[in-house]
Amino acid sequence: MASEANIDNQVAIALEKRVTTIETERKRHATKEDVSQLETRLIKWLIATQLAVIGFLLSTQLALGALVVHIMQ
Repeated sequence: MASEANIDNQVAIALEKRVTTIETERKRHATKEDVSQLETRLIKWLIATQLAVIGFLLSTQLALGALVVHIMQ
């Protein structure tokens, strides 16, 4: 009987350690709200980057077009 009580006590201690570990690790995980906010920021960043690239390409084409017109005259 004493060994069964000892085993039960060891199991209870091991389970308590596992629950404590799970609870502390859980605080570091992202929530649905965190993921949603990240998604929104990434979409905004991608749109801004695409607009910047389009603006750069358009200004480069306009500059090259003006250069060609200037050379042809």
